[in-house]
Amino acid sequence: MILNRYKILFQECLFLLFILAVSGCKNDGFLEVQNTSNVSEDAVFASTTAADLVLNDIYNALPDFNGFYIEPFDSYADNLMTGPNWPNVCNVARDKASITPSTELAITWTAPDMWFDWTVLYTNIRKCNVFIQGMQASSLPQADVDQRVGEAKVMRALFYHWLWMLYGGVPVITEPDNYNTMGESVFHERASFDDTFKFLDDDLASAAQLLSESHGNDGNGHVNRGTALTLKGWIELYYASPLNNPNNDLSRWKAAAATNQQVMQLGYQLYPKYDELFFSTGNNNNEGILYKQYLSLKQGSYMINYLGPNYEGSNWLSWGCSTPTQELVDDYSMANGLAITDPGSGYDPQNPYANREPRFTQSILYNGNTFNGSAFITAVGSGSANVIDLADANDNTNTGYCTKKAMDTTVNFRQWGASSQNFYFFRYGEVLLNYAEAQNEAVGPDASVYDAMDQIRERAGIPTFSQVYPGVSQSTMRGLIRRERRVELAMENKRYFDLMRWKIAEVNLNHVLHGMRIDPDGAGGYIYTVIPAAPPGATQWTFDASKNYLLPIPLSVIGQNSKLTQNPGYIDE
Repeated sequence: MILNRYKILFQECLFLLFILAVSGCKNDGFLEVQNTSNVSEDAVFASTTAADLVLNDIYNALPDFNGFYIEPFDSYADNLMTGPNWPNVCNVARDKASITPSTELAITWTAPDMWFDWTVLYTNIRKCNVFIQGMQASSLPQADVDQRVGEAKVMRALFYHWLWMLYGGVPVITEPDNYNTMGESVFHERASFDDTFKFLDDDLASAAQLLSESHGNDGNGHVNRGTALTLKGWIELYYASPLNNPNNDLSRWKAAAATNQQVMQLGYQLYPKYDELFFSTGNNNNEGILYKQYLSLKQGSYMINYLGPNYEGSNWLSWGCSTPTQELVDDYSMANGLAITDPGSGYDPQNPYANREPRFTQSILYNGNTFNGSAFITAVGSGSANVIDLADANDNTNTGYCTKKAMDTTVNFRQWGASSQNFYFFRYGEVLLNYAEAQNEAVGPDASVYDAMDQIRERAGIPTFSQVYPGVSQSTMRGLIRRERRVELAMENKRYFDLMRWKIAEVNLNHVLHGMRIDPDGAGGYIYTVIPAAPPGATQWTFDASKNYLLPIPLSVIGQNSKLTQNPGYIDE
């Protein structure tokens, strides 16, 4: 979580961090400048005030997903498309089978879209290593050192765990390498996938012991013990999942369940209003565990200007870079708690939005829903500015849907950066889902699994699992949890990693995704037709199971470090 005080101390923090960071960089041309500063590393770590400036810069390295972010990560999965046809997610991320080590996986001119870049993540890891080493060598009180080292360890694990999930085993570096003093030894081999996991799991356990005891979301903008255990529980769940646990070692599931259960005992609670949780008015909550904070107008969120609907009424608003697929829409339940495919659900394909659960209306802009009081209409021939783009000719939605979730209409969103809404990397709702999944796989759908899932549904305002799906089998519960997880965490950058760890990306990302065409029926109603979301000639979805469960290490990185080996299936060009 980034602290608001960082906004005030931004320049000082960057200056101090620069002093520390460049001292260990390879002697490239732009660094061949005499350092005339009198600030020493000892001075930086001589007081907690100065040290916190450097720590705040580590927090600031959290991806700015409420900022200039035009390729939402759910577009790399099967939840979203983008209205514009030029972002990478319309081509590279869709046609994954064609990815090579030289492929640019994201738009390089928007920093938030580069969040998963190998070099960006290792740059952030080095910041953590510099800070940890400096704090441990300082003469500050041990309690102050422990707290701050614990925070930095969690942040380092956060950056490492993204590398681990995306690329597999990676070089584990825990000290700030210095080419000037270490020479070629700064180039490291990759650790195995298992060894990287063990490093992360052990380091997070160590960090949890260093950090102050949690009582819910009481970190005042800092990582706390609950954050460490939440990240630990998540990587344990990832490690236990089918992609990485082909023999279904139940001890892995049990470990994940136990860690998530620890978090459940720390005082977190679901915020009572699902939609408001993602607005400025929901910032003061006991659900957030790791999140980035924003400051209205000064360093505010402008998510709505990139990921919202193209038009509010007839007024242009957004590039429309977040358009849900029919596949996501179909996973939202009916108001009676049943899936649309369940007998007795009451679902009508020719009236598909009637009697759907509240999260659907709160998250998805569909034909007839409202946005800030204006009707959202995508029907063909309607004359609406938001009419569906069937030819992929403009920035309008290709699916017939836009995103409503987290589009903060509680502020004057015509003012740039007016919203101070948080972006959640982890929240308590996910912990409940993580626990339920791990416990179900470990022992089956016992009472604690139902209790966790019932809490999610009670907040959503629909009948619980206990009411609608009592006494189901482990296999049935697995499917129910996965569907509930998709809906609850939609547009929160979770779906890609779920498809990978469940090893179903080869199915879900290897066929055309869909949208909804709506035509007038001539009698005042509509005809609803599910259609391919990408028109003929546009890039389609492909996934090569022999290689695409990991990304290739970039060719530029391999070229710098001959000790690195490429992931299977990718040929260094």
